[in-house]
Amino acid sequence: MDKTIISSEQLAIMSSRIAGIAKHMTYVLQSSARSSIMSGSRDFSTAVCDGIGDVISLPDGLPVHVTNMSVTTKSFIQYHGENFKEGDAYLNNSPYHGNTHTADYTICIPVFYEEELMFYCTIRGHQADVGNSIPTTYNYKARDIYEEGAPVFPCVKIQEDYKDIEDIIRMAKTRIRVSDVWYGDYLAMIGAARIGERELKKVIEKYGKETVKEFCGQWQEYGKKRMIEEIRKLPSGTWSNESVHDPIPDMVPEGIPVKVKVTIDSEEGQVIVDYTESGDPVPCGLNLCEATVIASGRSGFLNFLGMDLPLCEGALSQIKVKMREKGVVGKATLPYSSSVATTNVADRAVLAVQSALNGITEDKGMAEGALSHPAHTAVISGHDARYGRDFVTQLTNGHTGGMGVKGHDGYVKYHCSSGGMSGWSSIEQLEQKYPILYLEQELISDTGGAGEWDGAPATKAVITPTEDEITFIYLSDGKFNPPKGAEGGYNGTPSYAAIYNLDEGESSLQELPMFHQLKLKPKEALVSKISSGGGYGDPLKRDPEKVKEKVIEKWISNKKARDIYGVVLEMDPIEKQIYVNYDKTKELRKI
Repeated sequence: MDKTIISSEQLAIMSSRIAGIAKHMTYVLQSSARSSIMSGSRDFSTAVCDGIGDVISLPDGLPVHVTNMSVTTKSFIQYHGENFKEGDAYLNNSPYHGNTHTADYTICIPVFYEEELMFYCTIRGHQADVGNSIPTTYNYKARDIYEEGAPVFPCVKIQEDYKDIEDIIRMAKTRIRVSDVWYGDYLAMIGAARIGERELKKVIEKYGKETVKEFCGQWQEYGKKRMIEEIRKLPSGTWSNESVHDPIPDMVPEGIPVKVKVTIDSEEGQVIVDYTESGDPVPCGLNLCEATVIASGRSGFLNFLGMDLPLCEGALSQIKVKMREKGVVGKATLPYSSSVATTNVADRAVLAVQSALNGITEDKGMAEGALSHPAHTAVISGHDARYGRDFVTQLTNGHTGGMGVKGHDGYVKYHCSSGGMSGWSSIEQLEQKYPILYLEQELISDTGGAGEWDGAPATKAVITPTEDEITFIYLSDGKFNPPKGAEGGYNGTPSYAAIYNLDEGESSLQELPMFHQLKLKPKEALVSKISSGGGYGDPLKRDPEKVKEKVIEKWISNKKARDIYGVVLEMDPIEKQIYVNYDKTKELRKI
């Protein structure tokens, strides 16, 4: 049989068509999901993988979800590969079997055409509740998987002949607090994947099986070629760095150092991100796993590149990630818990890679960004008397603090492990759905790390229950080791949490631990501040007009403009407008 030839035009057309299918799955899932964490915050990702399980197309997903999707899909193949049939669907939430953490349910559907397996539709979504021993999807207290509490589904079949396997559904519903919300999200994920299956079959029908298979191979090779070209623009060498997660009393009192070596081989067009010098597993839920270590290393380097590359395994495979078989930044092994594997230590692992590469080229570099999870992004639970129902959900507003990057200021709506892709739920909708009231949410003036390129400011939020007490469980990194500035930029400000009585006012303010489970009563208010982004470059080199703009917008004060940036601002008595006094600024910056 003659080999099918794919022209460059056809390659572009088919890649766009399949990317459109992955996006279609995304739109369907967001519009049909039941929980606010999926429908509002968009804490999910979709992917199309080729017939051997390698990612062929990724839409705008969360980096911690998608840069490792090939590993997850191949885990399904490992356990069921020879037994896949049309109409099957599989579930994996096991960090020991290629998944991220137990709160991320991954649905995988094999796509057949004329009895030949051609693709996989893979969807990963964060659940509102997974049945942990405490009502949170981030059980940082868990000393092991058994204390963590969530039921683990290690690549199990959940549908056969397009019908649910009721034994599995019943097990999950029995163990999960808000089972109706869970099942609604499950149906949304399955439905989105089935739409992907249907649309992929149309592509195969149009182009033919051999053309589609040839496309998959050539697209992977094209992605590899493009990545090699970008890596060859960088100098060869090895760079090391460390970022330290805050201590947690009684668990990790010294904190968690994340050590990395990044080796660039320009000739081979390959990068090795090596975390093997990081420490042993820790006796709590902050251990990473294979999927999240891979995601952290790849995301950190991709953020440094900042290029529009084909998002397929061919490109991603040129970023090799090394880890220990057993370690806090390594492969999860029983019985160690990886309940928090997608954020806190993972954030540090991403930032360590990004900052390690500062200064290796003249046009790239970045500081550290804000850390997870401030108290105002807690998982909340309780009873809503208005509707007569219990609830568990995560709040996701106010995640700010993007790092200063050479060439531009920090991204305000930033979240490290999500790459800025997760959304903010509407405050008004959250207040309708749950018995809470936002008394305040604002960007805090003078908090962003100063630099030639500023880090984004922190957010302050004040939240109170409206009727019954509510449990808040949060795990806020960044108080003792706030985000670092780079190349002369200032560090970001630390995170903070406190409580006060509404009748007594802020005179009753009491500071709270940064890793905490709190029962907040009506007439009590939770005060939360996220850490801010570090600045990049010397603040005295910042464009004075940019400083003026931030003063006008009240992001920074006139005092900070003078004391930190060396910029003298004055008011025009006639025009009544602020202007830069360049003569005084020049003199002040000489001091």
